[in-house]
Amino acid sequence: MRKITIVGAGQAGLMIGVGLVRKGYNVTIVSDRTPEEIRNGRVTSSQAMQPTPNAYEREFGLRLWEQDYHPWDGVEFNVLSPEVFDKQYSFNAAIGPTNGRPDWIVESIDQRVKMPAWIYKFEELGGKMLYETADMEALERYEAEADLVLVASGKGEIGKLLERDDEKCTFDKPMRALGLAYVKGMKPVQTKDGKTFNRGLTWNGVPGVGEYFVCPALTTSGECEIMIFEGIPGGPMDILDTRDGPGKYFENCLKILKEFFPHEYERSKDCVLTDDLGIISGRFPPTIRKPVMRLHNGGLAMGVADAVCLNDPITGQGSCNASKFAKVTYDAIINHGYRDFDADWMQDTFDTYWKMAKPVVDWTNSMLVEPQPAQMKLMIAAHDNPKVGEFIIRGFDDAGRLMPYWFDEAAADQLIAQLNDETAKEEAA
Repeated sequence: MRKITIVGAGQAGLMIGVGLVRKGYNVTIVSDRTPEEIRNGRVTSSQAMQPTPNAYEREFGLRLWEQDYHPWDGVEFNVLSPEVFDKQYSFNAAIGPTNGRPDWIVESIDQRVKMPAWIYKFEELGGKMLYETADMEALERYEAEADLVLVASGKGEIGKLLERDDEKCTFDKPMRALGLAYVKGMKPVQTKDGKTFNRGLTWNGVPGVGEYFVCPALTTSGECEIMIFEGIPGGPMDILDTRDGPGKYFENCLKILKEFFPHEYERSKDCVLTDDLGIISGRFPPTIRKPVMRLHNGGLAMGVADAVCLNDPITGQGSCNASKFAKVTYDAIINHGYRDFDADWMQDTFDTYWKMAKPVVDWTNSMLVEPQPAQMKLMIAAHDNPKVGEFIIRGFDDAGRLMPYWFDEAAADQLIAQLNDETAKEEAA
C-alpha cells in the first residue's frame, strides 16, 4: 500500500486525500487547525464553484450539500461609468435548475462549513489527520516516511522552498487591495432587462477604481451573501482593514458601495455581518511557482494548488483551480502505479495541469489591467446580444473557450458576427 502525505487540509488537499483513501492508499493529511478551529475561526475566502469542479467533487463523493443548498439562479456582469457610476455595459445569464439549466450548477459553500465536513468524511473512510504546524523539519520527516509528499499550503517556512517561475509570472506586486464580508439581509438583484433573481452573482467594475462582486453562499449560520471588494492599491477603495474591527470595517464596505456602486448599495444598506469573523482583508501578487520542492535532506516534495498557482480573486477561480489541480494530481498518482514519484513525474503532472490553468491565469491577469480592444468589443457586444454575454460568462467554468477571442481582435470580430447572425436568424424564425 503506497503512503501519501498531504500538507494542507483545503480544497485540493482534502479532495486528493479522500480520492486516494477510496482507492486503498495510506493517506495522512497534515493541518495546523482542527475541524472545530476551522469552523469557529475567521473566514478564509470567497468561492464560486463552477460546473466542472463540481463534477470533480461528485466523482470524489464530496457533494455533501446538494439537498440543503439551492445553487445560483443567475450571473450579471456590469461595467460602470467612472464619471456617474451607472451601468455602462451590462449583461446576464440565467443558470441553474430553476431556469432549466441543470448542467450549469454554481454554488458557494463557506470553507468553515466545507472543510470540517470533508475532514470528517476523510477520517470516516480511513484517512489519518495529523494536527501540527509543518515546518522544515516536519516536512523532511514526512518525506522519509512516505512515498510522496504533496504540499497544498504555501504558508510559513516551507513556502520558501517553492521557487517563483518568472517566465509564467506577469506581476511582481499586488494588483488589488482585497476585502470581503459575509452578510445577511441583502435584497434581490434587479437586472437590466427588469428580471430579478434572489440567488446569483453580480460582478461590477469601475475603471480606475476597482471591482465589487457579490454572491450567495452557505455559511455556518445558514444562507448569506458574500461581498467581495477588489480596490486598486492606494485608490479610493483601499480602505478595508480587519484591524479596524468588524463595525468600522463594515461601515467602510457600505461607504465604498454608496460612492462607487450605488445600485448595489441600495440592496445592501440594511445588511448586517453574519458574524464578527466573517471579514478578511489583504493583498498579494498573483504568482506561479515551480512545483518541485527540493528539501535540505535531498528529498523531494511537490507543491499543488494555491501553493504553486496563486490567482487574484477577480475572476473567482481559486477553489475551481484547486479542484482541477486535485483531479489532475489524483489521476497522475493512480496512473503511476508503484514507480517512484521523481522530479520528472512532479513536473509532468504540473505541466498537465498548466494546460488548463494557463487560459485561466491569462484571463484573470487581463482583468487586472486596462482592457484590450478585443475585450472591449466583446463587452459592448454582450450588452446588446445575450448570446455574447452567455459566451463570456461560460468562461468562468472554462476559460479556454474564451481563447483566442479574448485577446485577438480579429477573432473577437468573427465570433461577434457569428453570434449576432445566430440571434438574427432565431428572431426571424
